Amino acid sequence: KKVLANVTAYAPEAFSDLRYRFDINEREFFEALASNGPYVSFQSNSKGAARSGGIFFFSKNGAYMVKTIKKAEASTFLAMLPRYYRHMRKHSKRSLLTRFCGMYKVNLRDMSEEKESGNILNKLLPENSDKEEYVFVIMNSVYPAEGSQFIAERFDLKGSTVGRECSAEEKEKKRNDAVLKDLDLAREVHLMKTITPPTSTPMYGFHIGARLKSSLLSQLRKDVKFLVNCGVMDYSLLVGVVDMDTYRCKKSLTDRKTIPKTFDNRSSLSTNENAKIEKRNKAIRRAISMTSFPLRTAIAPPLYMVQKLYNLAEITLSSVLTLPLPYYGAGICGVDGGALSVLHGRRLGHRCVYYVGVIDFLQPWTMRKVLERDLKGIAGYDVNAISCVDPKEYGARFLEYMNAHIT
Repeated sequence: KKVLANVTAYAPEAFSDLRYRFDINEREFFEALASNGPYVSFQSNSKGAARSGGIFFFSKNGAYMVKTIKKAEASTFLAMLPRYYRHMRKHSKRSLLTRFCGMYKVNLRDMSEEKESGNILNKLLPENSDKEEYVFVIMNSVYPAEGSQFIAERFDLKGSTVGRECSAEEKEKKRNDAVLKDLDLAREVHLMKTITPPTSTPMYGFHIGARLKSSLLSQLRKDVKFLVNCGVMDYSLLVGVVDMDTYRCKKSLTDRKTIPKTFDNRSSLSTNENAKIEKRNKAIRRAISMTSFPLRTAIAPPLYMVQKLYNLAEITLSSVLTLPLPYYGAGICGVDGGALSVLHGRRLGHRCVYYVGVIDFLQPWTMRKVLERDLKGIAGYDVNAISCVDPKEYGARFLEYMNAHIT
């Protein structure tokens, strides 16, 4: 079967400049997409995208994601492209928005011999009856290409709560690849708050520290303000969590299982001898305790400083090498998502790395969405908790949720 493909590039100069600002090498970009493959298929987490029959796949090197979009989304993106271009020119180094690297339209036309044979039925068909048209965008991947090897948790967060939870079946089936949602994180945070003393520093949810949280929320406010001005909603904050202590803990547990039991020869001694030995041991422990207290007091400050320096060195080393990932470089994304796209922090007491990005922001607020909101309200849903709300309300709720679940 012969197929003629006609490819149209939208705003090539604008996207070329954006790729330059995203530090993307043009030659490497086209080589990644023009290689002989194989491309890696991908199933979207979005139910709406799945219903629309969208096509998703990664480039061979895992750096880029190719996604077909509906005509309405294409129109929305073309309308917001000038604003997106200006926003990313100004905030390309810190913005959390998806890095769009190109937008293309492909027309496929069947040029098989049957179509060219001059059959009278073919002549009666409309001229474009044998054409297929696809519009697709090329964007960066939030996760590294090898992310499935070491990402322990994945979250898709919108700030809404109606229907926003991962089913038990999905958790059981997909395990680490299951996508957790707003209610899953909210329940965990609520539980942690109930057992955390009120005087202690909050470390629940995504813990990155006060300074980093301030920087992250500051940039999120700028990005959300841009999205509100563009009249779009239904976007998500995608978060991938790498547990930096996992491999160390697994190794520790393995070593612990292999420790042989110490032979206790006291069982073969008489009761009187055991009593004498225990009395002598108590005296020795008391003497050691009395003499060691002044020594411990004297060396406490230096030990404290050594411990602090060790912790600092460990954090610095892990930040540079992204340990304990399977191998050096495994935690590097193919396209730099900005200074705030990879964050070091803690998660449930463990050191971790967060991969962060705002995705799926091409849904406009249309009359259809207004009707969807009203119908859900009639059906008894809380219209303030559903995903389908106007862009201004959606943005405010989105930021409020992130502020409450990032510490």
